Amino acid sequence: MLRLPAWVIKSCFISALFIVPLFTSAFAYTTQITTPRVTASLISEHDSIVPGQPIWLALYFDIIPEWHTYWSNAGDSGNPPTIDWHLPDGFSASDIHWPYPERLPVGPLMNYGYSKQSTLLVKITPPDTLDPGQTVTFFASAKWLVCKVECIPEESEFSLALAVTSADQQSPTEWASVFSQARQRLPQPLPWTADVGVEPEQLQLNIDLANIDALQLEELYFYPASYGLVEHAAAQPHQINNNILTLTLTRGDLRGQALSQLDGLLLIRERTADGLLTRAFTVAAPASMAASTTSSAPFGLILLFALAGGLLLNFMPCVFPILSLKALQIVQTAAQAPALVRQNSLIFTAGVVISFAVLAGILLILRASGEAIGWGFQLQSPVFVLILTWLLLAMGLMFSGVWSFGENLMGLGNQLTGRRGKTGTFFTGVLAVVVATPCTAPFMGTALGYALGQSSLTALLIFIVLGVGMALPWLLISLSPGLANWLPKPGAWMETTKQVLAFPLYATCAWLLWVLSQQIDQASLLFAMMSLVILSFLLWTWQKLRATPHILYKSALALLLGATLVTTVVQLQPVVSTATATQGEWQAFDRVRLEELNRNRQPVLVNFTAAWCITCLVNEKVAISRSVVQRQLREKGVVYMKGDWTNKDPQITAMLKRYGRSGVPLYLLFPGNGQDAMVLPNILTEGILTDALQQIKSPN
Repeated sequence: MLRLPAWVIKSCFISALFIVPLFTSAFAYTTQITTPRVTASLISEHDSIVPGQPIWLALYFDIIPEWHTYWSNAGDSGNPPTIDWHLPDGFSASDIHWPYPERLPVGPLMNYGYSKQSTLLVKITPPDTLDPGQTVTFFASAKWLVCKVECIPEESEFSLALAVTSADQQSPTEWASVFSQARQRLPQPLPWTADVGVEPEQLQLNIDLANIDALQLEELYFYPASYGLVEHAAAQPHQINNNILTLTLTRGDLRGQALSQLDGLLLIRERTADGLLTRAFTVAAPASMAASTTSSAPFGLILLFALAGGLLLNFMPCVFPILSLKALQIVQTAAQAPALVRQNSLIFTAGVVISFAVLAGILLILRASGEAIGWGFQLQSPVFVLILTWLLLAMGLMFSGVWSFGENLMGLGNQLTGRRGKTGTFFTGVLAVVVATPCTAPFMGTALGYALGQSSLTALLIFIVLGVGMALPWLLISLSPGLANWLPKPGAWMETTKQVLAFPLYATCAWLLWVLSQQIDQASLLFAMMSLVILSFLLWTWQKLRATPHILYKSALALLLGATLVTTVVQLQPVVSTATATQGEWQAFDRVRLEELNRNRQPVLVNFTAAWCITCLVNEKVAISRSVVQRQLREKGVVYMKGDWTNKDPQITAMLKRYGRSGVPLYLLFPGNGQDAMVLPNILTEGILTDALQQIKSPN
């Protein structure tokens, strides 16, 4: 007889201590298994089976902290759990009913799954031929992936035995509350109509949110049903116009394939009196191959709006001094060398269009990084406002003859290159765009709001058309030089006109200082004003030293000027707001307060404005502050709210985005009857406001 060494026997015994549990967990049926990461259980909502009546079972995971399992679409990585049922004859099992998942970011990836607990519901339908008193055993093979940073595949064989009883003998199990909680997280069929617009790089999911208060919406997120439909980690900006929700989704790896329907889950979180309410809905949106829009207007009309809005910028007060300077240059050029008119106008147009394109690029980069931005966003920076003030003051002093930098009207640009006048003309176009940003012309709001919700290429095209619209008068002159014959002849009046144009620039500087006073504290404002005095003195000194052969003096002046400007920027400190919620006839915008007023059916007029928005200030003066309008507000019981966007305010930015706008002004009139707000025009008149207020019923 073969006798094994003792060490071999001991080794086999010790190995069996480890192998047998593994074999048992993998192949023996059990109702519950515990691993180092999860406890998985096969559970039942009721303790028995009633013949012919469905019963709910579930695979329940209790997951340790920092680990997670996955949803039906795991996202960028991972795999969902699977359950393979082995049922007695006559029984059938549904697919898994998945509760809505969580977003699980992992570096640049986005996964969908569950942490802490997960309950995967399955409806089992028994035959009606079962006999009370018998016992039915359900068998299931389950596999799942549990992850933290690393991922561990796990599996087990489950069994659950239940007796067959009558309906009056059936009782809930200890797991009944788990089923109830999971059922609350199950998505419901979408109660609204939906469709999806298909574009090469984006999907526009459009949902008609009838009978829902848009102001109550706290969060919206779309979970695609399968991988490749959308980029899971990409932002999902949304807009709501006339109760139409438009969710912009970046297409995923399957963007090259035709899409007839978009399937997934829409998660909506709403503010209620009891707190946040989370609801999930299944989405099966048929695709429309026509380009979707965030506006009901077709794309061609949007481009026309952009062209008209850019053209009307020429008539806004922000741009007047700069364009007047350009007109003087055209007059001078037309007299001396008519052939140069076309060249200069084209160069000016290039400066405008390229500036709009650069501005679009900055906006799109910020949008892609998750920043909430809009038209005029740079004026929310005190440093930018101060630099613009310095620039306009320097130009005003040059117009007044305090200093000069070259002999031509555009001599500032002439010194930048050796080519006479071209660079100056180009930078005049650049400057015109810079000073135009505080203004929003008619038609611009629609075009810009549409642009910032579209693909990068579409948005860039709209901004370029805006630039073409602004440069259109000069572009027409370049294409028809004969138009220059309509201009007046040059003469001594040009110098006088140039000096007169200095005063609108000084007025603009005064206004920019007022804007600064809304953004920085008093000490910083004093530094800013003193920097203007020092700048004026140094430019005057520069002119006096023009004939000085020693470069040392001019270098010292340049260093002193640079030191003054840098010191001023360093000293800027943001203002500490001390504003109260109520300011005389108006209240400061507050989203919670607005929601409360809407719940109480109180009509509200909301004015989103900014200190640097000239259009906003003009509207307040000529329309909102008029005694007739104010009296009507009181008679109708309308609460007047102001949202000040002078400095960054995420609440206001979110509201602008919700109503399809990229910047201020925005005027919303909530009628107080549960309906969404009426969006009033960007340019207000007393008549427009009174007509809108007429639609509101007076309080009893």
